[in-house]
Amino acid sequence: MPQPITLFSAALLGLAASSLAGCNLRPCASANAGPPLLGLVFSTDTLGTGPGFRKAEALSAYLVRYRGADFSLPLDTLRASDRYRSPTAFYYVDRTLFCNFPATAGPSDPRSYRLEVPAAKKRYDLSDIVFEYGGVDNCTRTVARLDMLVNGQRVDARRGYTLTKLN
Repeated sequence: MPQPITLFSAALLGLAASSLAGCNLRPCASANAGPPLLGLVFSTDTLGTGPGFRKAEALSAYLVRYRGADFSLPLDTLRASDRYRSPTAFYYVDRTLFCNFPATAGPSDPRSYRLEVPAAKKRYDLSDIVFEYGGVDNCTRTVARLDMLVNGQRVDARRGYTLTKLN
């Protein structure tokens, strides 16, 4: 004779079912192995002696991409704007200018970038970009390392990099 389901058994069965409901038992789709975006943010701290950029200064910026690491063969140029244009690497949101571009790197595809901000008389040479993928977390590839040289100084760019008039 079958055993009746007790309240405890029903609760245990419900708990097991609810805990498995959020579990993804299907394999992950293959991840796009394209390069991550390098994120640059223009500091807007202009109060007192703040080293940030005013809007007109930030919007004078343009990004030149070069073939190779020696900044000698320009490939293309993108200019900043406070209006959306395609293609663009610059986004002006909530009084802050962002510059995002794919981080191509490695000996097989060396690239360098020069970010000019003529209204502030600033230049940022971005080179020796290194990125390495980590494992897979929740079907998304993690970035274990993303760094570059900014005017000769090695910086960690996994969470973006803030540009000021001092760096």
